[in-house]
Amino acid sequence: MAPITGAESLVRTLVRLGVHDAFNIVGLGLFPLAEAFYAHRDEVRYVSALNETNLGLMAAGYARANRSAAFVNVYHASGTGLGMMALTTAWADGVPMVFTTTTSSRALAGRDQYAAVPRAVTEMSGQYTKWSAEIPSADRIPELVERAFQIANTPPYGPVHLAFPMDVWLERTEEVGHRRPTEVLTDFAAAPTAVERVAELLRTSERPVIVTGAEVARYGAVDATVALAEQLGATVLHEDKVADLGFPTTHPQFAGRLGAHRPVVGQSDVVLLLGVELTESGLTRPVEFGSATTIVLSPDPLLLTRQLRPDLAVLGAPRPTLEAVAAAVGTLPDEVRDARAAAARELHDARDARNERIRAIRFDAEELAIGRILTELEAAMPAGTIVVNHCASGEPFVEDLLPHPDTDAFFGISSKASAQGWGGPASIGIQLARPDRRVVALLGDGGFMFSSSAIYAAAQQDLPVVFVILNNGGWRDIGALAAVARSPLVDAEDVMGWTFGDPPIDHAAYAASLGLDSRRVATPGELRAALDKAFADRRATLIEVLNSPEDAHEFSRVFTQADG
Repeated sequence: MAPITGAESLVRTLVRLGVHDAFNIVGLGLFPLAEAFYAHRDEVRYVSALNETNLGLMAAGYARANRSAAFVNVYHASGTGLGMMALTTAWADGVPMVFTTTTSSRALAGRDQYAAVPRAVTEMSGQYTKWSAEIPSADRIPELVERAFQIANTPPYGPVHLAFPMDVWLERTEEVGHRRPTEVLTDFAAAPTAVERVAELLRTSERPVIVTGAEVARYGAVDATVALAEQLGATVLHEDKVADLGFPTTHPQFAGRLGAHRPVVGQSDVVLLLGVELTESGLTRPVEFGSATTIVLSPDPLLLTRQLRPDLAVLGAPRPTLEAVAAAVGTLPDEVRDARAAAARELHDARDARNERIRAIRFDAEELAIGRILTELEAAMPAGTIVVNHCASGEPFVEDLLPHPDTDAFFGISSKASAQGWGGPASIGIQLARPDRRVVALLGDGGFMFSSSAIYAAAQQDLPVVFVILNNGGWRDIGALAAVARSPLVDAEDVMGWTFGDPPIDHAAYAASLGLDSRRVATPGELRAALDKAFADRRATLIEVLNSPEDAHEFSRVFTQADG
């Protein structure tokens, strides 16, 4: 076979690994790679963006929706710097990603050449990646790229970073044949002794509580969790800031957020935490588990005792481990299971009643309130619509007021990741990965401005994402958090520049200039008409909703109540 370039070798390797989409922004030194992608455009879709921050976040959203690593390549040191937000959030939320950089030529190493890197570009990302390497030669590309995908896709999921010297793109190498990729089996159950210990604790418990974290959905364990909860009759809670839902919120045994149910947890005798992030902010006190026996289950050895020193830490993938635990628990007496389930249903019904009280707040007010906005959205959304939740002061309401029977149709961002600007680009990647579903992104106006140019990619790719921008005139959640913290900054919004009223920002006009169908709405009728049109069409759409600044104060009250 005739020799091929390193760039050609990379793209052929991606095809062999089953990669259907690649994320890249071209630049000087990347032309050979762009040419290789162009030559294989019928096998690998080439996805670009207006900057590497948006590109990386789009790739991360794509990977989350696919539950498999995305491939992204960025430009030298500056592109890597811009892409770092994707790496920090991917690290925090367990997103598999093969993040790659085209870096300095090997032939000119140490000379501070074009787009210089003082040492190794992978040093920039070291804290946030599972593994990194610089490609030493074109002939090593297939080996190291396949290894990068294996590491990223092995629990605990996360990003890796490869650096490709720019001269390796043109270096000639022999083509690797069509060897099948290594099959990697990682869905491992915990040790039998650990399974029996957990089963015994749950079998003999009087008031068991299950707390679900993002790992439940991330590793395909939702059905196993539901089955075990029903077998036990246990009350189910989820972690306080949801990235991936681990349990249907419509299930009668689901009671709500962990932080809002401190008395329930304190009165329990066994608490099973499934990949839960107890990320502390300093604004609320940690959850206390009282005298309950605490069990942490995770495939991530770093999570087992990181935020809580449990009584029992179990290393294992959640789905096979929970299935083994369920088999070991066996059949409980009906009266035991039914009594537990009845107590859980009471909490579920109380949550529903509380949510309806919240929904009713200013429901018919002149300025659109979050309860009315979400009511109109729920009525307009087609079945199976994926919700991307990143609207700052509105986020807890999206979790509570919208029903989420399908855990695979909800994407948020954790407190550990905590990054403004994530939601818009991520929703584009999710829509790329799920073309059979509609995606609606609920975004705050302040957060949207961090990455607003990302919506151009939705128009370019003709993706029917519906962006709903909640415009309350600024960083209202900052003032709300100041109220929670009893800070004098509660009165400083205008002085500190956290409001956007002078001059005002017209998000709808901006979106129209980028080729999106857009409109600004201020009444329930206008909102419903805009949503109906958006979901009837197959176009990228932005709806700017002028909503009440008072919602931010409801946000502060919700969190104050959640803190007990």
